Amino acid sequence: MNYKPITIDLSYLYSLAGGDKSFEQILLIGAVEDVNIKVSGLKDSWYVRDAEGIRKNAHSLISLSAIAGMPEVEGWSRTIDQVFADGEFHPELEILAQNIIAGWPAAKSALNRVIEAN
Repeated sequence: MNYKPITIDLSYLYSLAGGDKSFEQILLIGAVEDVNIKVSGLKDSWYVRDAEGIRKNAHSLISLSAIAGMPEVEGWSRTIDQVFADGEFHPELEILAQNIIAGWPAAKSALNRVIEAN
């Protein structure tokens, strides 16, 4: 399967931090750690077709991915969150979940490079 890559745009993070580099670091480190947990939860929930778990992890990823500068993940997560609100499993959204799961390792590496550079 061909997954869409995740681009990084940290403009929202920069606007939140208002030029405070140490606050940027704190926000980004926390967001990367939390995204990692939520992507793992999304993967595990998808595997067992747990609609509630999928929605919970996707919902958390909306704000976390905004802070971490991943607009695609934010959009995909928002769609998953909205569609799974009915409590049913929606296999037709697998491509969105897999875009997040498959794209996260490269995005995490890119974000870790930003963290290390500061």
